Amino acid sequence: MREENDSTRVVRAWRFGSLPLLLIGLAMVACLGYLLFVPQAPAKPDDTWTRIQSEHILRIGIDPSSPPFVMDDGTGRLSGLDVALANEMANAWGVKIQYVYSGFDGLYDALNAKQFDMILSALPYNPTRTQDVFFSRPYFNGGPVLVVRGDDKTTTRLEDMRGKTIAVELGSNGDAVARKWQKRHNLDVRRFDTAFDALRALQRGEARAAIIDPIAFIDFQHAEADTGARAWRIVGNPLADENYIIAVRRDSPTLLREVNKLLNRLEGSGRLTELEEENF
Repeated sequence: MREENDSTRVVRAWRFGSLPLLLIGLAMVACLGYLLFVPQAPAKPDDTWTRIQSEHILRIGIDPSSPPFVMDDGTGRLSGLDVALANEMANAWGVKIQYVYSGFDGLYDALNAKQFDMILSALPYNPTRTQDVFFSRPYFNGGPVLVVRGDDKTTTRLEDMRGKTIAVELGSNGDAVARKWQKRHNLDVRRFDTAFDALRALQRGEARAAIIDPIAFIDFQHAEADTGARAWRIVGNPLADENYIIAVRRDSPTLLREVNKLLNRLEGSGRLTELEEENF
């Protein structure tokens, strides 16, 4: 039998279907290269953002009874952290703010009924609502914090409270945190009817620290400024997360993206901290 030459072996090795598979592979490589290296057209802005830009009006749903985030002084004049954030949006986007009042329980329904474009009203993150709306990144963490008096120069963390007395408001998030860490850190947890009662126990020296809502602590500092409470301090970060966010409809991804860009910029520049200090 005659020996096969190299070209014959190549032809016989080339089976039916090899060429189509090779072409498909080359096409896939070409598509991948296109996706990786050819700039893609920007996504089309959603209808909500397009309307805001064309009308220069941003409609915000609020419950005006949520100090220090948003409150009405009785004459229609609004103030608070959320109002300050809305003003930052107005300046950044070149729009006017139109506030739409609503009871807190009706905010989500009114948003999805398109009565306004977003909720910015001391709104805590609610995982059960993620199917209904988009949430922004957090702009404030209202989780319980460890508070010590101004003359305490040594406490830097919860672990420093081992064997010491901590005051909490009965049934609060601070109470839940204290229960969680009570055995591990041998905490002597004392419970009081209100946040102010817990802080007054700290004031009287009946407790070494308090685990308390940061807004309640700020209110106490204002109410008890003449007793030295202004010199008290929060130790470390919140002991649990209770994030406040902005909600938009699920048909408004462009608006959500612009909100997050603004919040990132405010945080990065330190402006967000300034707004907290100005309004709290």
